[in-house]
Amino acid sequence: MYMRGGGSMWWRKLLILPLLFLLLFSRGEAKEIDREELNFATALISMSSYSAELNLLAREWLQDFGWVIDSHEYATALADGRVHIMARQFSNGEQIYVLAFPGTERKQDAIVDLRVTRVPFGGQTPAEFSAVAAAVENKSGANPLVHQGFNDYTQAALFSEPLPEFGSLTLGEVIARDLRTHPSYTLYLTGHSLGGAAATLAAARLADMGVSPQQLRVITFGAPAVGNTAFARAYEKRMQLTRITMEGDPVKAALQSLSGGYVQFGEKVVWSSHLGRFPHDMTLYLDEALRHYQDSHGEDEQPLLVTGKAQQTNGLVYAAPFQFELGDRLNGDKSYMKRVVQGILKSAYQPLIFGQEGEDPFEAARKQGAKFILVERFQGKRIKNEEENYRLTLEEEIYDGAGNLLTFQSYSTTAENLTPIEAVGYLTMKADAERSIQLTGSK
Repeated sequence: MYMRGGGSMWWRKLLILPLLFLLLFSRGEAKEIDREELNFATALISMSSYSAELNLLAREWLQDFGWVIDSHEYATALADGRVHIMARQFSNGEQIYVLAFPGTERKQDAIVDLRVTRVPFGGQTPAEFSAVAAAVENKSGANPLVHQGFNDYTQAALFSEPLPEFGSLTLGEVIARDLRTHPSYTLYLTGHSLGGAAATLAAARLADMGVSPQQLRVITFGAPAVGNTAFARAYEKRMQLTRITMEGDPVKAALQSLSGGYVQFGEKVVWSSHLGRFPHDMTLYLDEALRHYQDSHGEDEQPLLVTGKAQQTNGLVYAAPFQFELGDRLNGDKSYMKRVVQGILKSAYQPLIFGQEGEDPFEAARKQGAKFILVERFQGKRIKNEEENYRLTLEEEIYDGAGNLLTFQSYSTTAENLTPIEAVGYLTMKADAERSIQLTGSK
C-alpha cells in the first residue's frame, strides 16, 4: 500500500498474519510497478516468509533494504496461522505494507494440506464464515465448496484472534474495514503453495466483506486449487488473480488429480525452470522471477521494492570488475550473477563506482581518487556425484587507495537449498558486516 501520511492505525502499528502477503498502494500516488518487478518482489517476500535459516537471511536482506517486519502467530485447534507484517517508507513519504504468509513448513501445515474434505464457503463475518463451513446441508456441489484445511488455515490467520486495540475486531475485519474506507487502495495478496491457497481464500473473504474487485490483486506461486467449479465461478470476477506456475510442478494440479472436485481459475502464467530440480521449490520460483526481471530491465534499473537506502562510505569506493571462475554449466548464469552482486553493492554503499573490464583496477582507482578498492572473486564447482549441486565461494579483498590490503574474507555455501544465482547473492550479503565496518566505520 502506498500512502502519504495519515492512514489507519493498524497499518502503522504493524500487526499481521501468515501465508499471504499484501501490497497496498494508493492509485495515482505511487510509481508504476511493472509486472516483472512485482513478481520479483513478491517472490522474494514470499521466500522470506518461511522460517529456515536461509529464509531468515532473506528477511534480514529485506530489512537492510528498509523494510520493517513484525511477525505474529495465531494458532487454533485446526491450524497454526503465521503472519508477517512488512512495511517500508520511501524517501518521498509514500509507504508500502505487505502481509506475508508462509507455505507448508510444519507438521501441522502438512495435516492442513491433507484435510481435503470440501466445506461450504460463504458469510460476511468471522462467525458466519464458521457457521457456513459447518452447515452439512450446504455441501451440494451446486454451492461454493473449498478445501477444509486451507479454509482452516485462512480462518486461523485472519479471523480467529480478536484484537483489543481495534475494538476486538479480527485482523481480517480491520483490513476489510480499511479497504472499504479507502476505495482508492489496491491490495496485493500472495504466497507460495499453501500460502497461495490462503491468499486466494483471503481475497474471497474480503470480497464477501464488501471489498471491491478492483482493490484485490492476488499473485500466487505454485498454488493448488482451493475450491470447486461453483466457487471458481462465484469469485473469479471478484478478485484479480494471477497464478504463476512452474512447468512440471505437480502441486498446482494435485487436488484435481487426487480427489477431483477442485478447479483452478484466474490468469495462468507458466514459467520453465533453467534447473533440473523439483519444480515446486520456492527457490526456483524466485530464481525465475529474478531472471524475468533482469531480462526485461536494463542494468541501470533497480527494483524499487527491494532497493534500500545506501550507507555513506568514508570515501569513494572503486569496485573492480567481478571475477567469476565457473564451470561450463554455470557460465550461462554469469551475467545474472554479476547483476545481483552489482545491485546489492549499489543499494548498500555510496559513493561507489564500478570498474571496466580490461583496466588495471589500482591504476583506475587512483585516477578516480578512490579511497577504497573492492575486489570480489567468485568460484563455482559442481559437487562430485551430485548432479545439480555446486559449491560456491566468495573471496573478498578491500584495499586502501595506495593498494594496501585492509581486509580479506571468504565465505562458501552449496546450492543445495539455493540456486547458484541466489547463492552468489547470499554470499555477497553474508560478507556485508565486515565490509561495512571497513567502508563506513559502522558496526
